[in-house]
Amino acid sequence: MTFVDGRWDSGPDTGDFDRFDNYFTVDDLPRLLSENEVDLIVVGAGGAGAAATIEATDRGASVLVLEKADHTGGSTHYSGGTVRLIDDPAGAVEHYLALAQGTTDRESIQAFVNGLAEIPDWIGAHGGVLTGDTYAVAKEGSDIAKRRVFPAARLGSAFPDFPHSDSMGPRMHLRPQRPDRIWGAAMWDFLRTALAQTGAPVVTGARVTALLQAGPGGAVTGVQVATPGGSLTVTAKHGVILAAGGFAWDPDLQRQYFGTELPAMSPPRRNTGDGIRIAQAAGADLWHMTATSTTIGYRFPELDAALAAEVPVNGFIMVDQEGHRYSRETLLETHSFTHPMLYQDPLKGTFLRIPSYIVLDEKTRLAGPLSSVGLGHNRRYPWSSDNSAEIERGWIVAADTIEELAEKLGLPAADLVATVDRYNERSRAGETDEWGRPASETIPLDTAPYYGVAVYPALLNTQGGPRRNARGEVLRPDGAPIPGLYSAGELGSIWSRLYPGGGNVSEALVSGRAAAASALAAESLIPSVAV
Repeated sequence: MTFVDGRWDSGPDTGDFDRFDNYFTVDDLPRLLSENEVDLIVVGAGGAGAAATIEATDRGASVLVLEKADHTGGSTHYSGGTVRLIDDPAGAVEHYLALAQGTTDRESIQAFVNGLAEIPDWIGAHGGVLTGDTYAVAKEGSDIAKRRVFPAARLGSAFPDFPHSDSMGPRMHLRPQRPDRIWGAAMWDFLRTALAQTGAPVVTGARVTALLQAGPGGAVTGVQVATPGGSLTVTAKHGVILAAGGFAWDPDLQRQYFGTELPAMSPPRRNTGDGIRIAQAAGADLWHMTATSTTIGYRFPELDAALAAEVPVNGFIMVDQEGHRYSRETLLETHSFTHPMLYQDPLKGTFLRIPSYIVLDEKTRLAGPLSSVGLGHNRRYPWSSDNSAEIERGWIVAADTIEELAEKLGLPAADLVATVDRYNERSRAGETDEWGRPASETIPLDTAPYYGVAVYPALLNTQGGPRRNARGEVLRPDGAPIPGLYSAGELGSIWSRLYPGGGNVSEALVSGRAAAASALAAESLIPSVAV
């Protein structure tokens, strides 16, 4: 295990960067354009782009895939890799509509639920196997299968109190091809194999800078691509599918839409909002720009990306920068941390809960690692089983007393001491606290040393982007489709601020397929394209 380029990796045999015969670099693009005629351009080689390409080639189309990064996989590769099944389709539509709170149309949600029903057979037809028992299949008996109490992970909807939450079915994953390739990595192993089988050229290092249009606001007929030799024009008969991801690594867009910058779990310098900007330039409307999927995570100076946090037992609290608790910590669902943490004090104007601080004692420190593995850019970081290595690195702050811990964390000592004392008193008395956390979900913090670590709402992905309809067509502000322009995946997702869990990878597959089907069903934008 080595630390390379701001992340931990276990070497070249991980399979992350395998290349296939249909993989090319941007230097190969001029030659490819002289040899091929293109029906469809797909921008982005993550889950949505792969699904779109597989679907399009299944329908007999020729596809060119353009990927900005030097390798494929997008956010999907580093995700939970979940495929959500539905027990009650009609109920699921109503549940998702309730969560959307008027921001997503019924037709789009209905199309997602209908499309999701086809995914298991589609995966099977392309050689994948879905399983609901990822942990046992991949890492039976290992630390990764340990139960955690924080953050909460609900197998059903993240919002069980909303109508029809019982319509959700199980969360499924791709059966891993190797024990160390689980969750999103297993999903990407399946998708990249199917993508390779299409034979469609996948060009890495190819950043799309603009869309080609037949006049101002007209049909999209291709793209401009930045290359070492200058800008290249690429055209396509049936237009362009934007599957370029969101803006988890664009601090300016984050400040505009979230009010502050949040750390991201995904690879740095990848999801920088390119798809949003070029869609806007083509006349696209935007939606869901304040919506995210998050977990709770750490931001350490040695690591480029955030690292997922967890606590294995109930001996902990979470406090703000004034040393006060503000929630029932054990009830906070993993994808919903943004909402209570993005509180801006109306008088001071500061975000008092970013960062927040996890406070624990020696009992909890010895109970298990304070980070999960398997997700994100740093998913292979070898977190120590007793957290000792992270204490030595200074990531976790240690102190002999709560007063000393507060001083080291920069928190008001009297307030933090009072908070811990009140928590301990309620716990020992068997009482439910003011936040609704019952004594059964507490363990007193009474064994020195004491520990604290800063935590943040860590972005798994953003949801905002060009507004699209049920067919994946990108819409203008007046609701009319822009001919030849489609989007898929998190770039203009159907999910709003209340993210249900198990939805982004599922949507990547469904929306990628839908966009490809819609593009190919439309009339050719230009009679003949020789590129």
